[in-house]
Amino acid sequence: PAIKLKNRKTARPVKENIRMDELVICSKQYIDEEDFKKINSLKKTVLEDEEIFLKLELDYKLNLSLNQKQELPDQINEWMCYWGDTLIGYLGLCNFGGADGELTGMVHPLYRRKGIFTKLYQLALKECKKRGFQKILLVCDHKSSSGLSFIQSVGGGYSFSEYEMKQSYTAGVSIGGNDIALIKARNCDVAEIEKQNGLYFGDNGRTIILPEDEEKRNRITYLIWLGSEVIGKIRIDFDFDEGFISGFGILPQYRGKGYGRQTLLAALHIIYEKNSHGAALEVAAENRNALHLYESCGFKVTSVTDYYEDKSFQATIPY
Repeated sequence: PAIKLKNRKTARPVKENIRMDELVICSKQYIDEEDFKKINSLKKTVLEDEEIFLKLELDYKLNLSLNQKQELPDQINEWMCYWGDTLIGYLGLCNFGGADGELTGMVHPLYRRKGIFTKLYQLALKECKKRGFQKILLVCDHKSSSGLSFIQSVGGGYSFSEYEMKQSYTAGVSIGGNDIALIKARNCDVAEIEKQNGLYFGDNGRTIILPEDEEKRNRITYLIWLGSEVIGKIRIDFDFDEGFISGFGILPQYRGKGYGRQTLLAALHIIYEKNSHGAALEVAAENRNALHLYESCGFKVTSVTDYYEDKSFQATIPY
């Protein structure tokens, strides 16, 4: 008979001698609403076992799925491992432009150390190679012992850290009274957006989705205007009940004049006009100026996420 184990927290039995041929791995381009529910259920179980932050981007991914009209069946971004009807492992791929792939996922705590995540990771690496990515980043909460153990096993090298910061409408920050204006970018502004992305983020040559197409996915890029001059840009993703701020930059000649703070407050005003319950953003841990700006507008650090690069990616991927 199969040996049964029980986790002290969940007190649920698990079959110890699982064979890989008993598992089914489902690969998809996008998650749907049913996938979203199952992955969130697995996430809840993982968080009950380990108090960490899982940066899975599920709201963004479901929103992308619901608003995507054209399917690209040759591109895979999601891998889900089932034992019977139970989702026990998940790995997701994100690419926000450029040649980097970000991988993050989880395995049910009762089914670890059985090679499940390794199998998912191998499939994801093969996909990343096929799509010509130059760098693979593994995303992990800095307190996750299981995640850090896996990263160490594949020789991941530390790259950088990000703070996730959040602000609620009750944070007490006054919103309004700006000299600047946020105007939605249009397709004719794509050259300006690309130029600024290259300046702020080094995304030279990056292919971006046209602003008016992005708006259909509830992702809106705003150009920051001071009188008749464009002085920067900012983007807001409206994912369900939260507004996520990204792609924010002020042109160098206009920095140090308070326009960054005015822009952030104007963005918060837009977010809360949409009846969103909160705002979130991410900032590199070493970017102290930005961190202080966000804190001055009521944002607080809620988690720290570390990024590790798979240094062996180019040499060892199965193709």
